[in-house]
Amino acid sequence: MFTPASQHSTTVATGGASGRATPSPSPSPTPTPRICARNAPGFPCTMRNRIKEIRAYMRRLPGSIGIVIYNRKNGAIWHNANADVAYPAASTMKLAMMTDILLRSNEGRLTLTSADRQAMFQALYTSNDDDANYLWNKYEDSSFLSRIQQFGMHGARFTTAVNWGFMYCTPRDLDNLINYVLKDTPASVRDYLVYRLQHVAALDQQWGVWGAGPQNHPGNKDGWEQDGNIWITNTVGFAGAGQQYTMAIMYNLEGFGGVGDAGFKFGSNKLTQIASILFQGRHTTAPHPAASAVP
Repeated sequence: MFTPASQHSTTVATGGASGRATPSPSPSPTPTPRICARNAPGFPCTMRNRIKEIRAYMRRLPGSIGIVIYNRKNGAIWHNANADVAYPAASTMKLAMMTDILLRSNEGRLTLTSADRQAMFQALYTSNDDDANYLWNKYEDSSFLSRIQQFGMHGARFTTAVNWGFMYCTPRDLDNLINYVLKDTPASVRDYLVYRLQHVAALDQQWGVWGAGPQNHPGNKDGWEQDGNIWITNTVGFAGAGQQYTMAIMYNLEGFGGVGDAGFKFGSNKLTQIASILFQGRHTTAPHPAASAVP
C-alpha cells in the first residue's frame, strides 16, 4: 500500500531553548470519497457506477435495446425504458420450452425418452433448431402460451405461427423466466437447467451474459435471428455467487446498416461488453460465434 511521505519518521529543528529536534506530527491522509451513482438503488456502489457506464454505452448504440438486471439477494432491480417493449424472442424461447417440458415431466404428465433428453441437451447446448422443433411438435401447442404466463412471461405472444420460433416477448419476460427457473422450479429441474446454461457451446452460446467472466460463473441462453436486413440479438442468464444476479437484454439492430452477418457480430459483441462492464468493470475480448439463419 502506498504510504504518504508525510507519514515517514521526520525530525525538524525547533527554536526551543533545549535545541532538541522533535518529531513533526503526521497528518492523517484525507480519505477518498466514495461516490455512488444515484441510479440502481439496492445494488452495491461498484455496480451502481457500472450501470451508469452501461447507460452511457447503450445510448451510443444504433437500434433499440431493452435491459433488465435483478439482484436476487435483496430484490433490487434496474431496467431501462425498453424493459417492457416486445422484441422477437428467437432462441431464448427454447429456455421457456425446456422449463415447461421438464416441469410437466416432473409432475408425471409426460414421459421423456432418451431421444427427448438428447434433443433437450442440444437445444440448450448448441441452440439446435431441429431438436427444438422435434420437442415442440411432440409436446407443445398453443397451450404453451398459457403455461409460460406462470413463469411471469406476460408479454409473450405468437406472431404468424404457433411455434417457439414465431414469438415475441419483452426483456422483463425473460428476466422473469430466469428468476422462475432459479427460485420456483423443483431442485431437479433447477439444477439441470443451471448446469446446462453454465456449460453451453463455446462457438454458439458463450456471449451475452457470458461476458460476466468465468470468475462469476455465468450461465446463459442466447438467441438471434435475421428479419430481412435487421438482426436481433438476445441474451438471458445469471452471474455471481449462487446466481445472485440475473440479466436479460434484447437488441433490435434496425438502422445498423451492415451487410451479411455483420449485424450479428456487432450485436453479440455489444451484449457481451455490457455484461463485462457490469461484472468485470472493463471491456472484454469480442466473441466470435457462428451465425445461422434462425438459431
